[in-house]
Amino acid sequence: MNEKELINEILKGDIEKFSYFIKEHQNEIFNLCFSIVKNRDDALDLTQEAFLIAYNNLKNFKGNSSFSTWLYRIAYNLSINYLKKRGQILTIIDKDEDELEFQIEDTKSSVWDEIEKEERIKIVNECLGKLKDFDRLIIELREINNLSYEEMSRVLSLPIGTIKSRLFRAREKLKREIERKLSGKDSNSETKI
Repeated sequence: MNEKELINEILKGDIEKFSYFIKEHQNEIFNLCFSIVKNRDDALDLTQEAFLIAYNNLKNFKGNSSFSTWLYRIAYNLSINYLKKRGQILTIIDKDEDELEFQIEDTKSSVWDEIEKEERIKIVNECLGKLKDFDRLIIELREINNLSYEEMSRVLSLPIGTIKSRLFRAREKLKREIERKLSGKDSNSETKI
């Protein structure tokens, strides 16, 4: 059964079928919420709330995007609103920033060949934690959650060109942080780059 048929069945009263969407997307939605609010319990609450809102508003889902993109947008908005209510602000983008498109070259350092997979993951996670919130979020959406540029554009309400330029800069910051860590010049400060 495809997504559209599943939604039609749910709208006709088969609420049990909504559990498919929960099983399919709960980890990604939790990770998105957690990457924004940085608190496990709050992220769990926001994840549940996102699914509840999606279920209660399923009749308003127009199908212009995939269900997962729509759900990501709900979770993203909930998380940002949660931060605003707590007085924490997530800086996303300057309004007059140029929209540049970049082709991102996928290069591998020979250093990666020498480090075991688990150590690489540990280092990347550590270095991701040192990035500013939006830089970390945009990398996680693309690299961990595998969202397309179009999906990221819808979730973050930003033009695709802006997404690409911000992702490029975030990757560069992550690369510099990893190089610092591997060279032993890692500062233990909590300064966000």
